[in-house]
Amino acid sequence: MFQQFLHIAQAENSTLSALIKVTIFITSFDDIDALRQVLFRYYGDHLPACSLVEVSRLFSPDLRIEIEAVMAL
Repeated sequence: MFQQFLHIAQAENSTLSALIKVTIFITSFDDIDALRQVLFRYYGDHLPACSLVEVSRLFSPDLRIEIEAVMAL
């Protein structure tokens, strides 16, 4: 999930610490525990500002999560 952001940061000689704000859209709060595990695996205790929004569906019907991020490069 955060691999794309990591690749972008590395291509710009930066790290995930450059993420300023993350907005996460999920189709079910039932997935919140798995999402937290991923967030803490990548960020530890230093999470960027984050908003979590439950939506009825996403652009592609097979998606369960979509992430929008602002990164300072």
